[in-house]
Amino acid sequence: MSSPPSRLLQPALLAALMVCLVLAGGGGPAAAGRRDSQRGAVQGPAGAALDTYLRRLAAFGFAGSVLAARRGQVLLDKGYGFAVESTGVPYTPDTVFDIASVSKQFTAAAVLALEMDGKLRVEDTLGRFFPGAPADKAAITLHQLLTHTSGMPDVLGAEYEPVARDEMLRRAFAAPLLLRPRRFRYSNAGYSVLAAVVEVATGRPLGDFMRERLFLPAGMHHTGYRLSSEDRRRLAHGYGMDGPWGTPLDHPWAADGPWWNLRGNGGVLSTTGDMYRWHLALGGDRVLSRPEREKLLTPYVPEGHSTPSRYAYGWSIAPGPTGGRVASHTGGNGIFDTDVRRYLDDQAFLIASSNRTDFSAVAVAAHLENRLFGLPDPDPPATATLDPARLRACAGVYLLAGGERLRAAVAGDGLRVSAEGPTGLDLLLAGQDDEERQKMRDRGEKVAAALAGARQGDFEPLADLFGLPVGQVEAPFRQTMRQLERELGAWTGAVILGSQSVAGFPFTYARLTFERGTRLAQYRWEGPTVEVARYPAQPAGSLYLPEQRAAGPLANGVNGVAHFATYDMRTGAVQRLRINLAANGPALALVLETPAGDVAAWRDWHAGD
Repeated sequence: MSSPPSRLLQPALLAALMVCLVLAGGGGPAAAGRRDSQRGAVQGPAGAALDTYLRRLAAFGFAGSVLAARRGQVLLDKGYGFAVESTGVPYTPDTVFDIASVSKQFTAAAVLALEMDGKLRVEDTLGRFFPGAPADKAAITLHQLLTHTSGMPDVLGAEYEPVARDEMLRRAFAAPLLLRPRRFRYSNAGYSVLAAVVEVATGRPLGDFMRERLFLPAGMHHTGYRLSSEDRRRLAHGYGMDGPWGTPLDHPWAADGPWWNLRGNGGVLSTTGDMYRWHLALGGDRVLSRPEREKLLTPYVPEGHSTPSRYAYGWSIAPGPTGGRVASHTGGNGIFDTDVRRYLDDQAFLIASSNRTDFSAVAVAAHLENRLFGLPDPDPPATATLDPARLRACAGVYLLAGGERLRAAVAGDGLRVSAEGPTGLDLLLAGQDDEERQKMRDRGEKVAAALAGARQGDFEPLADLFGLPVGQVEAPFRQTMRQLERELGAWTGAVILGSQSVAGFPFTYARLTFERGTRLAQYRWEGPTVEVARYPAQPAGSLYLPEQRAAGPLANGVNGVAHFATYDMRTGAVQRLRINLAANGPALALVLETPAGDVAAWRDWHAGD
């Protein structure tokens, strides 16, 4: 569903022709310098810097598409990795993907288009459109829904649950308001209610109205809830923590678009090129008049004490790298992530998409922004190749001085390295700066407080950990613990093992203790709260790839040493290690390179690899 912002006539022929002229004239995605086969195009030094970063990141597993433009020139319009892993279909600029909560700007624009037509006003209340709404909901204005200040809950059910419009409205009107209106609280449900308003006002499905009133006039022929057969073939497949997820259309989908837990707040399918065309259209009057465009981007309400951003209508407004205004929004459904940024005072645009849970475009976008504006930002390590036999010799279990184990398993062209205790987890964070290491410790303390509270029957700390009301976390937690207690006996406590950063996400680990055993708990963070709790057999591992170092006697894999590095795309930190190879057979030692000095772990000859 749709993540909160920073952890969806006759065709307007004349307008479409105008867009084609803009694109042919050098302002759109078709304007290209160097082309990379079918992957896309790169233009100028800034485009080359963006491309170098993304090509190196793709070696670590990133897959997605990126378009960056400045002062009317497209600098990068390219795909990386695979849109479909099983068949080797590459990500390209033409790949269609789920933009998730970025869809909200289109619902907002649909409301403003109807205001242009005199069919409604943003000051209207829900009572005008739904006479049977209870009094507290009937008084909510469209403006409050647009700015997440209605007090409505975030979600009303699973996003792909086959819920019709009337049932969604019944749930929305029955749900208690979580806050008094006028305070910001992100609500996907509120945007679904706005979608219902658009359908009541027009008598048409939201997707059809958006296509004819917004998408086609903007030249966006590959965007919407329903796609042509050709665009369906271009849909990216998603990949989650448990494997292939498929495309949005592989999940329950109504004939006219997503079902109503998703409609209006997410679910729009698009391409980076179409999203750039939307950016260009918002620079003029083709879809919205100037007064309505100003309403769309007015920063109405603060999003919280810890961020300078203010919410507009489907956009978040904040200062950018030059001090100018940035209108942005992120979107994610746990699989696909999108980050779109319009630099309103710098004539620039950036969009990044991804299709893997473990490589989020939202984490990548900050590094892309730095390169777009020429700001310093280290590149990921340059990777090298290592003979497969030498790589296999590096795999195994290694013992730190205190007895903790590090595991190194072959993963593609590199090693997946994981730690099983606090010393190892801390060592794997050695490449992070002091501020990030302290944040990791703070995350561990927050998880410890939540688990201690839950053991005493106080679920407020756990609710705070997940950023949800107590009622939404207590029942699932109790159910999970009942299942674990049936297997392992009574829950007796929890020990925090530590935190780590894997593929741009912070993870915190706790060892839950029971009468007859233990179970590992893994908490994945998204911004200031935990998004997912899982119970894996062992901690996740970071991907270390063979690193290209100086040529000659220190070349990778030569003289009994193999060099590896991993890259944290969230923080930009690089962590390095080397493995001492034997003349024949398994490697002898794994050496972590830390600012405080090298730390060796020696092969455990008694462990199975």
